[in-house]
Amino acid sequence: MILIVVLALGSALLYGVGDYFGGVAARRIPVLAASTINYAFATVVLVIALLVTGGAWSQAAVAGGLIAGVLAAVGFLAFYAALAAGPISLMSPLMALLSSAVPVVVAIVLGDHLGPIAWIAIVLAIVGSVLIGVERRVTTRGARPRTVLFAVVAGVCLGLATVALDNVPDDAGMVPVFLDTPLGFVLLAGLMALARAVPAVRRSVAVLDSHEPAHASSGLSPIPSPGAAYLSVDDTVQRGRARLLAATAGLFIGGANVLLMIALHAGSVAVVAVLVNLYPVATVLLAWVLLRERVNAVQGAGIVLAVAASVMLGLA
Repeated sequence: MILIVVLALGSALLYGVGDYFGGVAARRIPVLAASTINYAFATVVLVIALLVTGGAWSQAAVAGGLIAGVLAAVGFLAFYAALAAGPISLMSPLMALLSSAVPVVVAIVLGDHLGPIAWIAIVLAIVGSVLIGVERRVTTRGARPRTVLFAVVAGVCLGLATVALDNVPDDAGMVPVFLDTPLGFVLLAGLMALARAVPAVRRSVAVLDSHEPAHASSGLSPIPSPGAAYLSVDDTVQRGRARLLAATAGLFIGGANVLLMIALHAGSVAVVAVLVNLYPVATVLLAWVLLRERVNAVQGAGIVLAVAASVMLGLA
C-alpha cells in the first residue's frame, strides 16, 4: 500500500503542476488550442514510456485505452474551460470531488474489499481535496450555469476515464494509457481542423472560451482575454509564452499518466483515484511560491486532512 500511495501522490503532484500551467495557458490562448498542445507533448512522454516498459496488446487493454481516451479528451476540454471561466474557488473543488467520487462509487458497487481504516482515509482525502481548492473569498458570483456544467462534465468524465484505465488486464502495462493520450490528441487536433474549416463548428468550440479575463481572485496572474489575443506584438509574445506553458503542462501530465497507470495496476481504483485528486495541493503550493499567495485556514485544514489520509492509507 505504501508504494501505491507514493505512486498516486507522485501522479497528483505532476497533475497539479501541469494543471496550473495548463490553466494559465487556457486563459491566454483558446482552450482547444491549449488542450491540443498539452496532449501533443503528453503523447511524446507516453510513447517513450511504452517503448521503455512495453505491455500486452490485448483486446481488453485496447478497449480500455480507447474508452478512456474519449472520456479524458472531453473531460480535459471541459476542465480547462471551467478553470478559464471560473470562479476557480468553486470549480476546482467541484471537479476534484466528482473525479474522486465516481471511481469510489464504482469500487463500492463492484465490491472492492478495503478495510475500515482505508475507507475512512478515502473520505478524509476527498474532503481534503475539496477544501484545498477553496480560496479565501468563496462566492457564487460569476458561477454561470454553463461553467458549472463544464465542471460537472469534467469531473464525471475524468473519473470514468480512471475507471476505464483500471479495468484492463494486469499485463497491459502502458498500452491503455498510451492509447488514451494519442487518441485524445487526434480527436482534439481533428476538432481544431474542423473549427477552422466549418463556421458552425467554430462557433460551437468558441463556447469554451466565453469567459472573462483573469483576475486576482482566480489565483492566476493578470492576463489578456483570448478574444484580445491578436491585437499587438505584446499579445503575440503572450500567445507564444502560453503555448510554451501548454507544452510544459503536457510533459507533466504525460508523466502523471504514467504514474497513474502503474498505481492502478498495483492497487484499488478507489485509493488511487482519491490520492491522485489531491492535485490541488500542488496548485496551492505553486500559487504560494510564485504568486506569494497565503494559504488560508480552510486550505490548511484540507492539506492536514490530505496528509492524514495519505498516512492512514500507507499504514492500512
